[in-house]
Amino acid sequence: MGGAGRPRLRILAMAGAAVLASPVLASAWNAAGHRTVAAIAWDAMTPRARARAVALLLHGPARAKLASLRPAEGTDAERNRALFLNAATWPDLVRNRDQDWTVYNRPAWHYADFYWDVVNGHPHDLPGTGPDSVNAGERIAAFRAALADASVADTTKAVDLAWLLHLVGDIHQPLHCSSRVTPEEPLPRGDLGGNRFALDDNHNLHAYWDDILEAGVPRQPGEDSITYATHNARRIEQEHPGSSRAEATASRDVAEWEHECLHIVQTVVYDGLRRGAAPTVAYQAEAVTVSERQIALAGYRLAALLEEALR
Repeated sequence: MGGAGRPRLRILAMAGAAVLASPVLASAWNAAGHRTVAAIAWDAMTPRARARAVALLLHGPARAKLASLRPAEGTDAERNRALFLNAATWPDLVRNRDQDWTVYNRPAWHYADFYWDVVNGHPHDLPGTGPDSVNAGERIAAFRAALADASVADTTKAVDLAWLLHLVGDIHQPLHCSSRVTPEEPLPRGDLGGNRFALDDNHNLHAYWDDILEAGVPRQPGEDSITYATHNARRIEQEHPGSSRAEATASRDVAEWEHECLHIVQTVVYDGLRRGAAPTVAYQAEAVTVSERQIALAGYRLAALLEEALR
């Protein structure tokens, strides 16, 4: 994972207050998680929407190098699908590589942090705080609109699409919607979505949740990234079919998605953890279950957004 900055805390009650940012090591789901979200979305999309998405990605700006994410081998159908899955990782790639595409790096876009603490054993949202004005949820709305706008150039839409593929995954990783405030992690930054909550062996809570899919279901020897994502997607689709959560998957309200994640953080993510200690086996099992449910929701919701935007 490459370096990224958390979004800036906005303290509304302090008019004109300086906005503070801090660089940390974080992404949302690791590359395997993002490819799995995209694989679930691909499976739920119509051939028309798939074709339009691939056409955009193949004709992005030269500097973005999106077309380079299409493998050189395989059938056209296999290569197109792999391009779509790989494009979901592009917003993390552009911050990790010393290449021209780093001009597209936007660290603050990956998060929509809500600040909270615990009062008398219950989570308490801190008034006067909230995500920065430019954040993951705001960007999702902007990219949806741009993709549906006939006046926007396809080269611009290609980059917007890659960001949308990624950010819908990000916004379903619970810790991308949270910054808990404690005596150890006070305002104005809080715990930066768990990045400042240390576990064992120099791991932090945010990284633990980023990598939980591969921790729970390790990759088989020799299994490439696309095959691994495909196997995960098929398994998750069986365990969490879209038809069983039709109301939830039909939601287009990004603010609702954010508050779903915040609720998970406040009720599940910190439960039973000790600083400096490895999570228990029971905790890992619960984290895998929650994460796979979130990945399924992200995939189905992404497909629905793209069906609407890529008409």
